[in-house]
Amino acid sequence: MIVKEIILRAQKLDRYDVGETIERLASKINRKPSEILKLNSNENLFIPINFVRGLLRQVTEEVDPRIYPRDEFRELRESISAHHNIPPDEIVIGAGSDQLIDLVSRMSLREGDEALSIAPTFVIYERCVKVQGGIYKSVPLRNDFSLDLEALLSSITPKTKIIFLCSPNNPTANQFRREEILRLAEDFDGLVAVDEAYADFANSTLVDVVGEFENLIVFRTFSKVFGLAGLRLGYVITNKALAEVMNERLQMPYAVSLVALKTAVKMLENFEYIEGTIKELKAERSRMIEALNQIDGVRAFPSETNFVLFQVNRNSLSVYRNLLSRGIIVRNIGRVLEFNNCLRVTVAPAPLINRFLGELREVLSVEA
Repeated sequence: MIVKEIILRAQKLDRYDVGETIERLASKINRKPSEILKLNSNENLFIPINFVRGLLRQVTEEVDPRIYPRDEFRELRESISAHHNIPPDEIVIGAGSDQLIDLVSRMSLREGDEALSIAPTFVIYERCVKVQGGIYKSVPLRNDFSLDLEALLSSITPKTKIIFLCSPNNPTANQFRREEILRLAEDFDGLVAVDEAYADFANSTLVDVVGEFENLIVFRTFSKVFGLAGLRLGYVITNKALAEVMNERLQMPYAVSLVALKTAVKMLENFEYIEGTIKELKAERSRMIEALNQIDGVRAFPSETNFVLFQVNRNSLSVYRNLLSRGIIVRNIGRVLEFNNCLRVTVAPAPLINRFLGELREVLSVEA
C-alpha cells in the first residue's frame, strides 16, 4: 500500500524537463555531437574547457578519493569567506543550489504550509515545496518584469513560511531592487530565500547584509560564473545561527564530492582570471542583444544574466523545432506575462553566437 501511495503522490508532481540533449539530438538529425550547439541551460562556455580540465588534473593528483571529505568543507568555506568578505560560519555548502533549495524547503515547511514566489520564475521552487506537501502560491511580476511588492506582501497569510525570489530572475533576466527585497525581509516573519545564481553577471548582491537579518537566505552556485555545472556545487549564505543548524543538524555529512570541493577552492584562487571572462561575457551579451533586435520580427529583452530572453513574431515552438533541426538547442519558454512566443538562449562566445544568429535569421526567413 505504501508503495502505491508514494507513486500516486509523486505522479501529482510535474516532471522537470531538462530539454533536448546533445547526444540525443545528434542521433535524431544524423550529426556529430561536436556539431550540436547547446544553448538551453545557461551553462558558462566562456570558461575554457582546458582551463577547467587543468584544475581537475591538479585536484586528482592531490586528493585521495578513498577518504570522505571533511577538512575540505572547512577549506572551501574559508575560501568563500575570503571571496565575499563574510564570516565562514555564515556559509553552508551543498550539491548545487538545487539541493540547498530542497534543504531549505524541508526545514521550513510542513504539510499544508504555504510558500510564496513570483511568476514566471525558476520551477524548482514549486517542485521542492510540493514534495514537502506544501502549498505553492505565486504573484505575477509587472509587465516590465519588476516586483509587485505590495501584491507580494498582501499575499502573505499565517500559513506562509517562506518566500522564494530569483534575482536576477530566470527567465526574465532582470535583477530586482535591493531595497524591495530587504523590505520583504523586514516585514515578513518567515524566511526570505533569494537565489543569486546569476548575480555575478549583474550589479549587486545581498551577501553583504545577510548577517544582519535572522530570516534572510542567499543561494549561490559554482555552476554559472565558475563553469562547474557538471560538478554540482553550491552554497547558502545566511546568519550564523541558521547556518549552524543547517550545517550540523540538517545537511548530510558528506553532501559534496571531494573533487568538487577542491576544484572550487582552486577556482576561487583564480578569480582574477574568472573576472576577465565575466567582462567578456557581458560584452558579448550586449552585442548579442543588439544583433537580435536588428532581426526583423525579434525583440530581445535586457539581461543581467548569462542568458537572453527574446520574443519572435512566429510560433516559438515552431522556431525552437526548426533550430533543433539545424543542431541548435535553445529553450522554448512560450508566454511570459503579456509577451507571447518567447525563447531563451545562453550567451556564448562570439563564434557560437554568430552561428546561432545566422541560423535564427534563416529559420525566420523560411517561416515568413
